[in-house]
Amino acid sequence: MDNIFINRMRENRRWYVEMSLIFGLLFTVCLYRNLSGITFPVITAALLIFSVLFLKKNEIQIQKGSAPYFAGIMLLGISTVLTDRGFFHFFNSVGIVLLFMMLMAHQMYRDDEWGFEDYVKKFFTMAGTWIGALGEPFHRMKKTDVKTKDPAKETRRKQTGAVLCGVLAAAVMLMMIIPLLMSSDRIFSQIFNSIFRFFSPLNLLRKIDIGNIIGICLTFAFGMFALYAFFAGLFKMNLGGKTQANPGKISPATGIAFAGMMAAVYVLYAGIQILFLFLRLDQGLPDGVTYSQYAREGFWQLLLVSLINFGTVLVCVRIFAENRILKGLLCVISGCTCIMILSAAYRMILYVREYGLSFLRVLVLWFLAVLLFIFAGIIYSIFRSRFRLFRYITAVVSVGYILLSLSHVDAGIAAYNISGAADQKDIDIYYLTDMLSQDAAPQISSLIDPEKVDDDTRMYLTVYFENMRGENLESGFRKWNFSRHEALKASEDWIFGKIYG
Repeated sequence: MDNIFINRMRENRRWYVEMSLIFGLLFTVCLYRNLSGITFPVITAALLIFSVLFLKKNEIQIQKGSAPYFAGIMLLGISTVLTDRGFFHFFNSVGIVLLFMMLMAHQMYRDDEWGFEDYVKKFFTMAGTWIGALGEPFHRMKKTDVKTKDPAKETRRKQTGAVLCGVLAAAVMLMMIIPLLMSSDRIFSQIFNSIFRFFSPLNLLRKIDIGNIIGICLTFAFGMFALYAFFAGLFKMNLGGKTQANPGKISPATGIAFAGMMAAVYVLYAGIQILFLFLRLDQGLPDGVTYSQYAREGFWQLLLVSLINFGTVLVCVRIFAENRILKGLLCVISGCTCIMILSAAYRMILYVREYGLSFLRVLVLWFLAVLLFIFAGIIYSIFRSRFRLFRYITAVVSVGYILLSLSHVDAGIAAYNISGAADQKDIDIYYLTDMLSQDAAPQISSLIDPEKVDDDTRMYLTVYFENMRGENLESGFRKWNFSRHEALKASEDWIFGKIYG
């Protein structure tokens, strides 16, 4: 790109800096000590708006196919204010950054020509260039790049210098004059001493929260420099289009021998799963084996093998020359991996039926479902070399994660565990209140009957809801969160409706 874009940015440095300053202020107002309030989707929208402005200032038009990225980023921003779960707050932010990077790569480069490994390599390049461009706001233009000086700007610069000289001269004179005036008039002396004491460093330190000031400055600097440096790095680098294919691929005979041996083992294992697991659902577990043992025995091993197979199939497609037999064997490996994923999911379902839901168990089941969709795409890509596998995986993971983030997982966990208990005295109250977020509060309040639990549990829940109510009453508009608002209503319903109603 011959540095055309970065040169334009440097020529318009003042505009970019001013816009970055404004974004830094918005970033601070929205996110300082407030990573899950109503202002989070506001700063998410601001990020997209400022990005469009930065691109158009550099004469870059919005490309076709950008709408899904914009929609995904905004949905993640909205999801953050709808939940109280810190896990989603963190990974929503991570997802926004990753989708934003993909969006900008789509605007600047021929990313439709990139393969799976191209995306991975160039994303690391983009991240490194972003970090390396943090000093770009202080970059000095070369003499050959500097435009002819603007007479008006030069005049303003001279006037500013003259004013500063006058202020400095007046300060020096006042240091001599003020003591004389103070000695000449007692009232003036008392007033001036009062002013001096009020503005003295010690008094100011007592009145000012230094920690807050430092935090605000750091938040502002992060927001401003992150935006400016990202676009400076984006405009600097040239990620190019399609990477040159390696003509010297390994003979398919090696791949056939390798994949054939693996496929034989996997077919045997998959057959055992079908015959002795899926076709014996009504016969329960083997004698002497508990649900916990059965679920734990093979789950993590199957998950690890599935991930290994994911990498194996991609590497085989990449390094071995194209061959029908090899494609068939890789397809068999992928199909057997899907059976392993279903086996792992079934084991986890057995475990959940016996011991109830937890957040980790939901994540595991979600991951297995996503992995199953990914392998469906891998099988398709084996026979269609032009299939954009990375984009497909990105779409599957993004849509799956956004649905999970919007689903109020903790509320579902609480509802399942409470409704599935034979007796409300058997409910693990401590897990519901200590391990789940406030998303679960409405379900706990509505589904648990104070008359059906013991006195200690009733008192424990009352204290839990009283603390929740006090915490949420103190939050202002900037920190308003839908889930915490619903938790406040649930706590008041429990306290004033069920206990003291």
